[in-house]
Amino acid sequence: MAGTGSAKLVVQELFGRLAAGRLDDSLALLHPDVVIVIPPSMSAEPDTYTGLEGAQRYMDGFTGLMDEVRFVPSTIVEEDGRVLVEFTLAGRGAHSGIEATQQAAGVIWVEDGLITRIESHPDLDTARSATRGR
Repeated sequence: MAGTGSAKLVVQELFGRLAAGRLDDSLALLHPDVVIVIPPSMSAEPDTYTGLEGAQRYMDGFTGLMDEVRFVPSTIVEEDGRVLVEFTLAGRGAHSGIEATQQAAGVIWVEDGLITRIESHPDLDTARSATRGR
């Protein structure tokens, strides 16, 4: 595990890149064996994405559906060896042009300065409960 505070800094950098729409640039902050879990409560197409190829596949999933995709954090806190993030996923419908948003939370694990696991949840309380004791 990264030192106290440094995990939060890595996650802040990730969300800085994501909020700016730099989805591809965010991959540099991910461990080569990263695991990203998108559960059924968060997507019509839930999946577990493994490795940098999986992370890229997740990012590519927005292509043709949403333009100007941004992940904008409102809360980033380090708790129990992990980082919890409350954020808004925002973008514009690729065909409709309508702005769409979804509130979500993530639990993020960081080791040696790289993100090793991301789990999405509908809110911070659910995120805390789902990962308590891990």
